[in-house]
Amino acid sequence: VRDPITGQNQELPETTEITIPKLQIGISKLVDFNFDYTLLMAANLNVRFEENNDIISTSFASINPALGFEFGYIDMVYLRAGMGNFQNELQIDNSEQLSFQPSFGVGFKYNGIQIDYAFTDIGDQSVALYSNVFSLKVDLSIFR
Repeated sequence: VRDPITGQNQELPETTEITIPKLQIGISKLVDFNFDYTLLMAANLNVRFEENNDIISTSFASINPALGFEFGYIDMVYLRAGMGNFQNELQIDNSEQLSFQPSFGVGFKYNGIQIDYAFTDIGDQSVALYSNVFSLKVDLSIFR
C-alpha cells in the first residue's frame, strides 16, 4: 500500500506504464471519373487487445470499424465524410445503445501545400464533444 502525498488526498502515481498493442487494418479504393473527379472509399478495423465497449468485443480483442469517403475535384478540392468510434453505450436503464461519431471535412491542395479541416461528432451522436481539426501539410520538395 502506498502512502498518500502529505497534505493532499492523492496517492503517488504509478511508475510503470503498460501500453496495450493495437492493430489497424484498412482497405481503400480510388475511382476516377472523367479525369477531373475522384471518389476514394476507405474502411478500416481498429483492433485493441482488450475487452471494452467497442461494437465487436471479446475477452481477447475489441474491434471498432470506421468508414470514409472522399470526393475530389481536379486533385485540388476535396469533400470528406465518415463514421467511426462505434460504441455500445450503457444507458440509465441498463440497456445498451449503439453510438458513433459522424464527421465531415474539406481539403485544398495546391503546389505542395495542403490545408484540411474536419468537424467530428455531427448531431452529437456520442458522448464525445464536438471537435474541429485543422491541419497543414507542406511538401518541402517544392523548394528545391
